[in-house]
Amino acid sequence: MKTKEYFPGLFTAFVIAFFSYYLSTVHMSFDALVISIIIGMFVGNLVADEGKFTKGIEAAIKIFMPVGIALYGAQLLIGELQWGTFLSIFAVFAGLFSLTLFFSKIFNLGRGLSVLLASGLSVCGASAIAVISPLIGAKKEDTSIAILSVMMLGLTGMIFYPLIYDLFSLGKNEFAFFTGTTLPMLGQIKVAAGSVSPDCLSYALKIKLIRIAFLIFVITLSIFLSGKEKKKVKAPWFILVFLFFVVLTNATDLLKPFMRRLSILSSFFLSAGLAAIGFSVDFDAIIEKGITPLLSIYLSWIIMLLSIYLFRTMLNV
Repeated sequence: MKTKEYFPGLFTAFVIAFFSYYLSTVHMSFDALVISIIIGMFVGNLVADEGKFTKGIEAAIKIFMPVGIALYGAQLLIGELQWGTFLSIFAVFAGLFSLTLFFSKIFNLGRGLSVLLASGLSVCGASAIAVISPLIGAKKEDTSIAILSVMMLGLTGMIFYPLIYDLFSLGKNEFAFFTGTTLPMLGQIKVAAGSVSPDCLSYALKIKLIRIAFLIFVITLSIFLSGKEKKKVKAPWFILVFLFFVVLTNATDLLKPFMRRLSILSSFFLSAGLAAIGFSVDFDAIIEKGITPLLSIYLSWIIMLLSIYLFRTMLNV
């Protein structure tokens, strides 16, 4: 009897994740996590009898999300770059994070959504939001809004960045820095930087790897900003496993033969968890927020782009 109660929700999340991962292989700009939460939202709002799925959907969130987060640690490779470049990447990361928190406060978006938007924009898009969301006890609606908002901004950049490259006559390394530090999702960076040259793409990806590594810093900062520091917070088991994988991946070559498989598994489990989150979200709750989440991240993004361009122009970089 219990198995029957859990099966519909778990099976639905599993199927959506499988389909989303398949779609993500069609084009490099397609993100399985984003596709999952979108499909989950549509399916959840079309289903007439949601009660049959409730237990399975809740179980999917509790099971798949932690496993996906734990395995994601194996993807955090800390690349080698000059200290000057490293500090520049950190400055952009800190700027995007701080600006997003600032504008989110102005628009009264709430602490949870503000932290998710800041984390997604400054680090690695949907992946960062998926990791941070359970740690700060974010609302399902806030998780969905954050992922969709960051996705829209990333698509905007992916389309217009190649035009900026020609318009401002940027150098390849300068354009790689722009894309690697300010586009939220890896696939978007591949499309934008890859449109210039293979060398530009290679440098942009090195920058992006450093930026993804800042996720460790964001995890601590996000818990603090969410207000949970006022309570006794024990590190969840999946964060301990996450950190274990980070250390193991960067200190040894033991996981090197399994990197591709671990990446696929992490993406699949996170997709299943986000599909379940999307399934349980009410569209009305998202519509209530209006365009203010988008305004928050777009303003932060535009200010940071102008700041990078002006600063690098003054330094003749």
